[in-house]
Amino acid sequence: MDRFSVDQSGTTTAQTNDGAVMTNVAVWTPSDETAFENARSATVFTRIGTRHSPDELKVVLDATPTVKQTFCLSVNNVLLIFSDNIESHRADVRAVLTMLQENSMKADPRDCVWDAGEATDAGIRLEQVGEHKAYMVVNTGRPGA
Repeated sequence: MDRFSVDQSGTTTAQTNDGAVMTNVAVWTPSDETAFENARSATVFTRIGTRHSPDELKVVLDATPTVKQTFCLSVNNVLLIFSDNIESHRADVRAVLTMLQENSMKADPRDCVWDAGEATDAGIRLEQVGEHKAYMVVNTGRPGA
């Protein structure tokens, strides 16, 4: 069983059974049951790196009803938007960018990946935790950075 800890900066670490330590990890357990299936069946992914803390992102995500767990999750200072088609994906990305702008938050262009075909192509690894409707979300960094 993995052991998780969170330091004061909000960085989550997981220690696996073999002793390896992973940083930039979050456990995502969406309250909306469709979110889990949406992430699993998504075909388009966008990574938006920000210049803000995980706590700051959580506050604006919780306060923005148009940005839902059904298409967006966060790990560290990164937002991952996922959709099953490019048209809805563009609308979802627009909603996230509008949320950032309306809250005077900034994206980090050097930490963004647009319209990737897999979450891993956007620098995020999603791993189902056991039989539960939860993902371990690993921020592996923007590919090629």
